[in-house]
Formats: sequence, C-alpha cells, structure tokens
Amino acid sequence: MPSNKVRGHKLTAAIDYMREHHKGQVRKVSQTPYDLHPLGVLELMEESPFFFPERDKIMALLHDIKEDSPDFSWDDLVTQWGAWVAGGVALLSKGKLGEKSPSTYFTMLRMVHPTIIGIKLIDRIYNTSDYNAIKSVKWLRKYREETIEHVLPLIQIMVASGANVGDGYYELGVWIEDKLQANLHGMHARILELEGERGRQQQELR
Repeated sequence: MPSNKVRGHKLTAAIDYMREHHKGQVRKVSQTPYDLHPLGVLELMEESPFFFPERDKIMALLHDIKEDSPDFSWDDLVTQWGAWVAGGVALLSKGKLGEKSPSTYFTMLRMVHPTIIGIKLIDRIYNTSDYNAIKSVKWLRKYREETIEHVLPLIQIMVASGANVGDGYYELGVWIEDKLQANLHGMHARILELEGERGRQQQELR
C-alpha cells in the first residue's frame, strides 16, 4: 500500500488553488488563517489508518471554497479537478439544495458515499480540536451538542455502508470515534473553565 503522506504535483497544485481561494480569510470563531483548516483536514487524512487516494485529498482541500470563496466557479472546479472532486465539494457544502437546518444537512449526508462521510467526519475532528482558543461558551455548547446529535451517528453509517465498498472503513471509524470523543471531552472541560472564569469575574464585581 502506498504511503498516506505522499504529496504529488497535483496535490501540491490543489493546495495552491485552495490558498488562492481562501486568501485573506480567517476562521470566524478562532480568528486563525482559513487555509490552516483544509490543510489540517489533509494532515488528519494522512495520519488516519485509511488510505485516501489523491482525488479524495483534493476534495477535502477544496471542501469549503463553494461556501466561502467569492471567486468560486463550478465550471472551473470541474475543469481543473474533475467531476468526482466537484461532486464531493457539492455534497460537503452546506446549503447545497437550500437546506437550512443542521439536521436536514446531516440526514442528507447519510445517503452519500462512505468516503465522503469520512471526509466530513475528519473535518469535524479538526473543527472540534481548537476548543482552547475559543472563548464563547454558547458556541462551544451548540457545536458540541450538534456533534453528539448529528455527527457521531454518521460513524456507524460510514462503517456499515463502507462494508459494501471496500476494506478499512471499520478501522477508520474506530480512529474517528476516538479522536471525536477526546475533543468532545476537551470541549466540555473548556466550557466548565470559561464558566468558572465568568463566575469569578462576577464575584469580583460585587
């Protein structure tokens, strides 16, 4: 099996393409440069026990450009990266069919290829990993609850549907479960920490 960490010319070009489309953008909650997010998702895919081919890594790198890039073009995406990548970006993008609620979005994800579910789950691992940089208890609570209610169930769906496609999805599911659960515990601890700080500040003002 080839190494998960091999980055060929095409993948390197996709990194440049992603950076150009997210140029100058920052993450809303953490205020970190936006390109660190898709790069972080790529690194998690390379770390995972599952072998993701190059086209899946490119899909992950570009998964947010439809939502966030003012220069986004479907025609350009298909021309440069092919129908599989463009189709995956469409499925990973919220609001793709006008859905408004997270429950609708995640219900629709249950129907897609298990590899695309895997990419969404790895995306959520990254999104729940920087909890120590976040100061909003409201955001942490909401995102943690959404992850528990809508994202964790996707692991079993990915494993079950993946059994009909190929090998490795069970091991990927175990790896994802471990990382997400660790992040959820960390988020809970961060919430308690922030609430404690808020309580101390209120006492000092009395």
